[in-house]
Amino acid sequence: MTGPIATARALAGVALAALALAASPAFAQAPTPAATPAPVPTVKPAAAPQPGASPASTQAPSGGPGAINANTIPTLEPADQRSPLPFPAYGTPAPVTQVRAAAGVPQVITLQQATLIAYARSPLLAAARASVEIASAPVGLAQSALFPSVTGDVSTTRSHRQPGGSNNSTTTGTGTGTTTTLNPNTTSNSLSVQVQQLIFDGGRVAAQIRGARATQSASIATYQRQLQTVAFNVATAFYNTLSAQRLTQVDLTTVVLDQVQENLVSAQIRAGTTARSDLATAQLPTAQARVAVVHAQAAEQIALATFANTLGLDADIAVQPKDDIGPLNATTGTLAVNPAFPTPSYDQAVTRAIALRPDLTAQQQNIISLRENLRAAKLGSFPNLSGTGSYGTSSTDPGGGTFRNAGSIGVALSIPIYDRGVTRAQTAQAQGQLDNGVAQLQIAQQGIQLNVRQALVNLVAAYAALDQTNAELSKAQQVLQSTQAQYRAGVTTLPLLLNAQVGITQALTDEVTAVYTVRQAEQALLFAEGVNAAG
Repeated sequence: MTGPIATARALAGVALAALALAASPAFAQAPTPAATPAPVPTVKPAAAPQPGASPASTQAPSGGPGAINANTIPTLEPADQRSPLPFPAYGTPAPVTQVRAAAGVPQVITLQQATLIAYARSPLLAAARASVEIASAPVGLAQSALFPSVTGDVSTTRSHRQPGGSNNSTTTGTGTGTTTTLNPNTTSNSLSVQVQQLIFDGGRVAAQIRGARATQSASIATYQRQLQTVAFNVATAFYNTLSAQRLTQVDLTTVVLDQVQENLVSAQIRAGTTARSDLATAQLPTAQARVAVVHAQAAEQIALATFANTLGLDADIAVQPKDDIGPLNATTGTLAVNPAFPTPSYDQAVTRAIALRPDLTAQQQNIISLRENLRAAKLGSFPNLSGTGSYGTSSTDPGGGTFRNAGSIGVALSIPIYDRGVTRAQTAQAQGQLDNGVAQLQIAQQGIQLNVRQALVNLVAAYAALDQTNAELSKAQQVLQSTQAQYRAGVTTLPLLLNAQVGITQALTDEVTAVYTVRQAEQALLFAEGVNAAG
C-alpha cells in the first residue's frame, strides 16, 4: 500500500508508539525514597482446565480479574496463599496430589515450627543420640577401676574314691581296741569372699577416665552439630519448596501473558494489519508455556515431598511452608525481603564460628582424649600396687558338716618386666592417633574459615543480585509494554513482541530465584557460624 494513506498510517503508528513510551514507567519521574508505591494489580493465573479438557482449548479469560493488559505489572503472591491447582494443570489430574494430614502437624508451618518437628522426628538425630549413649558407656567402664572388686564363691563338692587308701578312712576306739573304717564318699563345702582394691598405678586409670570423658564430650558436640545440620537441611528444603511454588506461578503467569499476545495478534489480524500465519507463531509460545507449567508443577510436588521427608514425615504428608516473602513484582521485589540480620564482616563471622561451632569443639575434645590415651599407654609398664583380702569358711570332715573359718589380707605389687613389646606398640599407636587428631583439628579450622568466607561472599552477592533482578524485572515490564504498543501501531514485528515476552518471563524467574537465594544464603552463613540451631 502506497501513497498518502500509507504515509498517514505510518505517522499514526509512530504517534501511538510515542504515546505508549511516554506512558511507560521508564519515562515517568522516579519516586522519592519516602514515597509509597502505588497499589499494584495482582495477576491471577488462568483457571486450570477441567479433567479431560484439551490443552489447546484452555485460553486466558478475556476480562475480569484474570485478564492482563499492557499496563499490568505481574505480581506473584506468597506461595502459601495460592489456591491449589490439580496436577497436572493441563490434562487428566493424577492421584499423586492426594496427600494426607499428619496428627499434630499443622498443614502450614513456619521455619521454626518445621525445625522443631524435625528435631522430634528426624531419624538422623535418633542415630546421633544413640552415638552419645555409646560414647558415654566407656566413662563408667573406666571409672569402675577405681572401685573395689568383690567376688563371692560358694561351692560344694561330692567326691568318691575307691576303697584301699588311707585318705578316706575313719578311726574309732582307743588303745588296742582301735578300729579303722574306710569311707569311699566325702563331701566338701566352702564359702568365701575376695576383695581387691587398686591402690596406685601411676595415674593410668585416671588418664583413661579423662580420655573417656573427653570422648563423651566430643560425641555431645557432634550431636549439637547434627542438630544444626538438621536445622540447615530443613531451611534448605523449606526455601526450595517455596521457590518451586513461586516458579510454578511464574509459568502460569507466562501462559496468561502469552495468551494476551495471542489476543493482540488476533486483533491485528481482524484489523487487516497482520497476516493470519502470525497467529500460529503467537500460539507456539503459549503451548510451550503450558509444558513448562506441568514441569514446574512436578518440581513443586517433588519439593513438597522432600520437605516432608526432611521433617521425618512420610513423603505423602501435606505440609506447606509458610512463605515469609511478600508479593513480588517490579516495584516490591527488593522491599519484600527483609534481611534476617546485619551482614557481618569476615573477622566477626569467623571469630563467632571459631567460638561456637560444635564440630570444632568435638575436634578439640578429641585431641584431649587422644592425649590421655597416649599417657595411659605410656603407663602400661608402670608398677601396679593393689590390696587383696579374703575371708571364708569350709568343711573339714568327710561328711561336709564341720566348718572352720579362714581369712587373709595383703598387698600385691605387680612389676611388668617384659611384655614382649606390647606397651611400646600401644604407645606408638596412640602417638600416631594424636598426631592425626592434631592434623584433623587444623583441617577443621581451615574448613570453617573457608565455609565462613564462602557463605559471606554468597550472601553479599545474593543481596546485590536481588537489587539487579528487581531492576531487570522493571525494565522487562517497560519493554513489553512498549513493544505491545508498537505492535498495535504496526511499527514493530511479531518476533520482537515475542522476545519481549520471553524477557519478562526470564525476569520473573530471576526475581524468584534471587529472592529465595537470599534466604538460602542467610541460612548458610548462620550454619557456617554455628548459630542456626536456635531457630
